[in-house]
Amino acid sequence: MPVFSNIDSPQLFWVLAFISSFFIGFSKSGISGAGIVAIPLMACIFHPKESTGILLPMLIMGDIIGVYFYRQHTKWKHIFRALPWAFAGIAIGWLFMKYSGISQDHFKKFIGIVVIAMLIVGEWFNRSNSEKAQLIPHTWWFAAIIGVTGGITTMTANAAGPVFAIYLLSLSLPKDNFIGTTAWIFFILNTSKVPFSWELGFITKETLIFNAEMIPALIIGSLIGVKTVKYINNNTFSMLVKVFAILAAGYLIFK
Repeated sequence: MPVFSNIDSPQLFWVLAFISSFFIGFSKSGISGAGIVAIPLMACIFHPKESTGILLPMLIMGDIIGVYFYRQHTKWKHIFRALPWAFAGIAIGWLFMKYSGISQDHFKKFIGIVVIAMLIVGEWFNRSNSEKAQLIPHTWWFAAIIGVTGGITTMTANAAGPVFAIYLLSLSLPKDNFIGTTAWIFFILNTSKVPFSWELGFITKETLIFNAEMIPALIIGSLIGVKTVKYINNNTFSMLVKVFAILAAGYLIFK
């Protein structure tokens, strides 16, 4: 059991660690957002700093599996539109964590409120009969808002899934295109965060050893995710993504 564990019981530690890793893999290749289950569990078994550092490499491993299974369904034009703005958001998030005097907990609550607001706006896009409203998600400035917000959120809380989910749901992507595009977005963003997280002391040799031990649980979760999503239609998939986005926002606001 890692020396930086927050739990005394080895049995409970490994059970919670396996469940967390399973849901990360499941969310990356199955229902996006299900990984929110892992965040509070990680916060229970590790101190906040180690939790953030441990989660990032696990997310990257899940992204790699998702990219492998859904690489043929990626919509690159949507990635290229939002990605430069997301990099800017990551830099802003890193500066905030390094120099800001604002409490990270207070900032996470703000992020949760932003996610709820975006969900409402995204739902309006999908339900509106106005041709002008339906064109908004395809504009450069909408991608810029999503990109910057997602970059800040992923750097500060590893919780940008709901932000980019809103973006892709607003574009009415089918589930396979949604998963493939999401996998590449987060693989690129999460790997770009590694130097920042290492510099902040969130990733260490000890946390990486634990990450390696969790690979089997990640793979099992990913394989079950791939099988599960085949039996879910597009409407149900979209509904489940929105539900997990709301849960993620609620966790950020009320934790």
